[in-house]
Amino acid sequence: MTKAVISGIGPDQPGIVAAIANILYKRGCNIEDTTMTRLAHEFAVILVISVPDDIRFSDLQREFSTLEESHNMTALIKPIPFSVSLESHVPNNPYMVSVAGQDRAGITYHVSRKLAEMEINITDLNAQTIQGEDGPVYIMMVEVDIPNSITVETVRQELQTLAKEIDMEIQLRPLETVAL
Repeated sequence: MTKAVISGIGPDQPGIVAAIANILYKRGCNIEDTTMTRLAHEFAVILVISVPDDIRFSDLQREFSTLEESHNMTALIKPIPFSVSLESHVPNNPYMVSVAGQDRAGITYHVSRKLAEMEINITDLNAQTIQGEDGPVYIMMVEVDIPNSITVETVRQELQTLAKEIDMEIQLRPLETVAL
C-alpha cells in the first residue's frame, strides 16, 4: 500500500462525506487520518489514505473528478513519499491554546508568529467569529506540540505577554489524550 493526501472543497450539502467514502471504499482505500469541516457555506476535507498498490493515482483522481459534477466539489490527490512516517507526527507534548476577544485583523498572525518564534508546531487550528454583546468576538483554538527544549511555564509567560499586547485572552492547558 502507498499513501496519499486528498484535499477538497465545495458547497456544504448532505451526502459529500458518503460520496467520498464510497469512492475510497470501492477502490479498497483505507482512511487513516482526516479532518472534515464546514466553513461558512463551504465544506472542506483533508484525508490521509492508504491506497492499494494496484490502484493508479490518475484513476483515483478521475473518480474524484466525478464529485465536481455530482457535488460541485474540487478534489486534489497528492502521493505521500515513502520516506514520510505518519507515526513521527504524533505530538510529544500536546497543549491547547485558546484565544478570545474582540475581532480584528491580525490575531491569527500574532499568535502563530509567537508560536513559531518559540519553535512550537501547530497541529490543528480552528477559529470563528461569533456575535458578542459588544460586537464580533474572535475565538481560536490551537492544538500545539511544545518541544522539550522549552518549558511550559516559558510558553505560558510568552503567551500572557502577547495577550496584553494584542488585548486578547489567551490560555494554555494540556491537551487530554483519549485512549481507545
